[in-house]
Amino acid sequence: MKAFLLQSHYVQSWSDHFSLRNSTKHKYMDALERFEAFLLQEGFKGELNFDRFHASRNHPDRYLPIQRSVIDRFFQYLSKQDRMTDSLISASITALKNFFGFLQDMDLISVNPMLGVPTPKYERPIQNTALSLEECNLLLKAAIRRDPFYRQEFVLIWFMILSGLRISEVRTLRRSRVNLNTRIVHVSEGSKTTSRSVAISEELANEINRYIDHQVYQQGASQGDEFLFHCKGKQFPYERVVKILKECSMEAELSRIVRPHDLRRTTGYLMQLGGCSIIETQRQLGHKDLATTLRYVPPLLDLAKILEEL
Repeated sequence: MKAFLLQSHYVQSWSDHFSLRNSTKHKYMDALERFEAFLLQEGFKGELNFDRFHASRNHPDRYLPIQRSVIDRFFQYLSKQDRMTDSLISASITALKNFFGFLQDMDLISVNPMLGVPTPKYERPIQNTALSLEECNLLLKAAIRRDPFYRQEFVLIWFMILSGLRISEVRTLRRSRVNLNTRIVHVSEGSKTTSRSVAISEELANEINRYIDHQVYQQGASQGDEFLFHCKGKQFPYERVVKILKECSMEAELSRIVRPHDLRRTTGYLMQLGGCSIIETQRQLGHKDLATTLRYVPPLLDLAKILEEL
């Protein structure tokens, strides 16, 4: 088996969202290639799933997420390689922390095996990609200029900013799961989703009500069982969401292209700005671990590092 890690959906998603210099990306890819070679030497077989990485010999149907012990053995493996310098090992630590940290932030893995691994002195700080209030306003204004009548793009972006739902949850959300009277959204579908409820504002609820009454929306309606954001009755493509955000970012003349997960981070930032507790933010975002939530609120990154090391 060759390139099972480098060709996986994990690396593809990480690569698509990588925001540092290309030279840095190449160095990180080299580290992932070394990690792949190590896993092959360890005898890895089967489909790559970091949440079902360790199989039980006595119970074939039981699995565990990738453990810290795998990472420890990887660095022992590196230390025994010819021409492996301390700087290359440090670079590998930085790369894997970036890679697995991204996967956890995107809810692609449930356990980050790099938590607690000592940080190289020159490692770049965790990037915060939340939008400021000004950027939110510019993005929303651009969306409504693009379509001032149906306003689907405007509602989609506003909904993602306020709800904090994962993109998979937004795309699979049914109209029947949105109670506009109580302003509660019941979430039960999507990648890494556990059933929960999130709140939206009265203003957004009113805008959604106007949106679903529009004749374009009604053409794909099916008595409330349709997707809240649908394309002629079908599920909204992920690629279309990315394209919408890219075009709105450019028309708003933002300094960067906004990605779907940036809006989820923005929810955490705005909740903190509005005085919500970290527990309320954790509940809204649907995080299992508080340390994950703390990565979404910029001023508390130091506290997140402390929790990771406990």
